[in-house]
Amino acid sequence: MRSVTRDVQTMTLGIDVINQEIEFWENKSKENKKDKSIKKRVERLYAARKHLIENPKAANELMERL
Repeated sequence: MRSVTRDVQTMTLGIDVINQEIEFWENKSKENKKDKSIKKRVERLYAARKHLIENPKAANELMERL
């Protein structure tokens, strides 16, 4: 089950920072393909980016509430 608070914390970084982190961790994961924490971090970044792009109004409301 996903942690909503962690997703919201990630969304507060902003779309530009999220894209930079995705690029960084994907390059890093090529070196360590079996590192579970990197895979989970990239999954969270992708989910946050998806929410910010597809429904920015709802994402902003969620960030304000938490």
